[in-house]
Amino acid sequence: MSSTSVLGKDRMMTLDVIRGIAILGIFLVNMPAFTGSEFMVYTGVDKTIRMLFDMFIQTKFYTIFSFLFGLGFYIFMTRAEARGEKVFWLFSKRLFALLLFGILHLVFLWYGDILHSYALIGFFLLLFYRRKAKTVLIWGLSLILFFQFLTGASALLAHVGEQLDETLNISEELRMETLAEGEKKIEAYSTLSYPELLKWRMPNELVKVITNEPFVIPDLLGMFLLGLYAGKINLFRRVTELKRKLRIIQLVTLLVSIPPLALIVFNYSKLDEVVFMTSLGNYFYLHFTGFTLSIFYIVSIALMLEKQLWKRVLNPFRYVGQMALTNYLCQTFFGVIVFYGFGLFGKISLAQGLLFSIIFYCVQILFSYLWLKKFQFGPFEWVWRVMTYGKAQQFKKG
Repeated sequence: MSSTSVLGKDRMMTLDVIRGIAILGIFLVNMPAFTGSEFMVYTGVDKTIRMLFDMFIQTKFYTIFSFLFGLGFYIFMTRAEARGEKVFWLFSKRLFALLLFGILHLVFLWYGDILHSYALIGFFLLLFYRRKAKTVLIWGLSLILFFQFLTGASALLAHVGEQLDETLNISEELRMETLAEGEKKIEAYSTLSYPELLKWRMPNELVKVITNEPFVIPDLLGMFLLGLYAGKINLFRRVTELKRKLRIIQLVTLLVSIPPLALIVFNYSKLDEVVFMTSLGNYFYLHFTGFTLSIFYIVSIALMLEKQLWKRVLNPFRYVGQMALTNYLCQTFFGVIVFYGFGLFGKISLAQGLLFSIIFYCVQILFSYLWLKKFQFGPFEWVWRVMTYGKAQQFKKG
């Protein structure tokens, strides 16, 4: 496996490719929120796209990104330790800088920010850096299982409370409440000026984000720890050696994903129209496959990149992955400026949003490639490094 990249021999192509693909998946998941189409009633082509999103994209790619965050933590700490740095303080500064990015992103641009969550929950990783790989794995899997139990219990309680019908779809009453809430948001984003919108978002969006924060800890931290475990066993430099075990993991995660995926298809087939993220009622299907398919995707990409053909095919994704923070934030800038700034919020269908996403992502591939020919880091990555190390960093190559 090649470990050479535009930024130097210490980077691993596999991780950059996985990160670049994850950025695309996250963009596809976020696009309905950027356009306001998440509050529409989906029929026809949009219903099919929504079903495919729920099956193969929704909850899958932020999970991959969480895994990579934990792996990145291990790489950062080991390299800093080898240089004789005070690694715990250095990583803490890195998290504080990321938290600042996240808060600014959350407050002034978009409620779906994940950076602040990564920064806050990332501090827990410091407790595991010196622990044995097996211990880290046990903790990671335990937290993920606990989160899966919570999502399953939530679906069951919703059913008992008659918020779901007999097919585990939301009741008509809850469906109408969801659509009414969506109409209020579309009206706000369509009519309010930017200062007025910031004021509206505080009680209507940000409070929900803050109160939901404790519930995402088991999910994110569990995946962080699996990434840390992968770093501790040097997984991605041992793909050839571990190929047989990885094939087994690939097969098992695919097989256990099939029943909940089939249930998603079954539930969609029962409805002529669906509402975003509430059409299934039982969120367990989404979150369970979010874990199993994320592992399947990671392992599959790692195995594919053992072959030269797939290295050439997947190579463009690595440019986006090498400046993931910049591309993640630029997707928000694009979403806010185009759909809010030009008054398109609530007027774009899911299919149109999908087309916008693919076109803009292709632009990001080209932009990232051209940028990295001249610069060592993406612009936001460079700022992050400056804030972490407290001194200027070489920006241009050479």
